Amino acid sequence: MLIDFHVHVYPDKIADRAVNTLAAKIKDAYDLDQNPHYDGTTEGLKRLMAEDGVDISVIMPIALSVTNHTSINRFAEEITGDNIISFASLHPYQEDVDETLKDIAARGFRGIKLHPDYQGVYSDDEKCIALVNKAADLGLHTVFHSGKDPGILPPNRGAAAHMREMLKRVDQSMVTLAHLGAFWEWDEVESWLVDSKAYFDTAVVSGFMDIEQYRRIIDRHGADRIVFGSDLPWERPRDTLAFLKRAGLSDEELELITHKNAERILGL
Repeated sequence: MLIDFHVHVYPDKIADRAVNTLAAKIKDAYDLDQNPHYDGTTEGLKRLMAEDGVDISVIMPIALSVTNHTSINRFAEEITGDNIISFASLHPYQEDVDETLKDIAARGFRGIKLHPDYQGVYSDDEKCIALVNKAADLGLHTVFHSGKDPGILPPNRGAAAHMREMLKRVDQSMVTLAHLGAFWEWDEVESWLVDSKAYFDTAVVSGFMDIEQYRRIIDRHGADRIVFGSDLPWERPRDTLAFLKRAGLSDEELELITHKNAERILGL
């Protein structure tokens, strides 16, 4: 069983533009050639899942403004089914956070995705912390983009330092920090975050960190708090899995990371 806990997909009419615009931003910001591995559509995702042996993909949408969560979550609901499970999203500064979270829970979503840089909100902002706590009260898990974003220049609103402060004031077991704790800030992850109860995912780190630090973070944080994620379209699941297997983990640890931890979070 392989559950990819960190995937992006877009409505057909904007998918091509979305993935290519994001790739251009990554190129402009840090001169990285981060080419998409699929076209961003639901059908394209299903084809790639079959090729890479992924049993379930978990979609992570992002509400970029205080007003677009309705269309974002409608699409998320539409694509959920069979082997695709979508999280929902909302913006910490929208006026109807409480009502939206109740609606998200009532519609059967398992959690929400927040991206501090895209949403322009620091992860330790009071409104962000309040949102995470209200979500947890409703049984909703929160996934954060954590660390730097290759497509956005500073300030870094989701930096490891801000995540550390946020985690002090929330139920850590109801939070996942993407990109093995904080993208491009793995020294800070080892200093500040590895002893937390939050989950980390493995999304799109294999081309940016050495295998020794990767394994060390997994060992120190615990395989029972790591979930497999690729960050499609930016990394293929088969490449994420290959890097994970290079770390020399036991079969039991691989089972936890590739599906059992995600099953626990998702209530499967």
